Amino acid sequence: MENTRANSPTLPHQDKKAAMDAVLASETFARSEQLRAFLAYVCEMEMAGRSADVTEYLIGVKALGRNKDYSPLEDSSVRTRAYELRHRLQKYYTTENPDAVIRIELPKGAYTPRFLTGHPEPKPAPAPLPPKPRNPILYFLAGVALTALAVWFVILRLQTDGIEPALRRAWTPLINKDHEVFISIGSPLHLLVTPYLGKPPENSPHYPAPDELYALFARYRNLPKYAKLEMQPVQKSIPMGNVESVIKILSTLQSLHGQFRILPETSSPLTALRRRSAILFGSPWYSRSAAVLLEKTPWTTRWDEATQQIGIFGQGTREGKSYLPKRGPRGEYQEVFGLLSVLPNDTSAGGPKSIVVFSGLTSAGTHGAATFFTSGPELKKLEDQLHTWPKSYQVVVRCHVSEDAQLLSYTYETHDILLP
Repeated sequence: MENTRANSPTLPHQDKKAAMDAVLASETFARSEQLRAFLAYVCEMEMAGRSADVTEYLIGVKALGRNKDYSPLEDSSVRTRAYELRHRLQKYYTTENPDAVIRIELPKGAYTPRFLTGHPEPKPAPAPLPPKPRNPILYFLAGVALTALAVWFVILRLQTDGIEPALRRAWTPLINKDHEVFISIGSPLHLLVTPYLGKPPENSPHYPAPDELYALFARYRNLPKYAKLEMQPVQKSIPMGNVESVIKILSTLQSLHGQFRILPETSSPLTALRRRSAILFGSPWYSRSAAVLLEKTPWTTRWDEATQQIGIFGQGTREGKSYLPKRGPRGEYQEVFGLLSVLPNDTSAGGPKSIVVFSGLTSAGTHGAATFFTSGPELKKLEDQLHTWPKSYQVVVRCHVSEDAQLLSYTYETHDILLP
């Protein structure tokens, strides 16, 4: 084949599209959704004769899913992806499809692709240089530099690959405004039943356990003979669903390279969370912070005197609407609901902050809400409805639970926008 390499604007449309489709379907681009979207957008604009209309802003919005208020001056993601795209195309034609008749190239400093025919002419081999004396120190320094570059490249890949872009955008108000996210965990008040209470603090109440608890305690724990059971109120026992929720949130924060600090609600009241990026696990029926935050939102969790159970109830324009749990023949929970609330958390010199509240009818509901907010596919579906992420919103999820009230599955139920 003749070694020519020329831009061919007169190539038939179907040939250009076939070249584009081959790249998009390649193994080289298989795990890079954003680079595929970038390439498809600029190629389709070129084939439509609209290359002159392509700008960095339009690539960010149309191909990379940035919000309409995206600023190329503040966000260099398009330039970074263009650099990656050029190198990925070179890799594709070098290793995966070296015999391609039509090649796509993205010239440096431009966003208009070129469709090239033929193969690049081989460059003449440079004349051999005379051997230089080896310096072991220079070789060592070169090895250190190459190792540092390799580590940097791996870190960059970990930061950009494998995370659904919608998830990253949904979490941006939390992880981009503060260097540390505060996580506050509320818990219902429990009675600790134990034969080893010892001497509690003077200001800590404790009570003798009723006789009925002795047989029940002995079924699950060793009860020494002549032991005396006592009860003490505690606020540090966290339900299992909340534990699993915290694990999911921490895993997502680590994937997004966000830092965090975990505190019980007793040590992190709402006043301590103001003007911070924060996450709260708690429902109004046991968390003071959640009660304040969800006081005027469209949805909240509360005790219902009419049905004698906890449910998610509408407020304001949603007054009269509710989501109540479904129980089995023995009174066990079969279906509960979780509530995700993304709320503004005052403003400061660093810009607006957000606080995310995970609530539920049981800890399984809280678990469902947290699982929804850490699911890339679910957030992508919601983003498709919202178009852009609002400053404040709520989502209700329906949760199916096991006999011991652990989350089995969840589905999106509804959402409300508080602040666009």
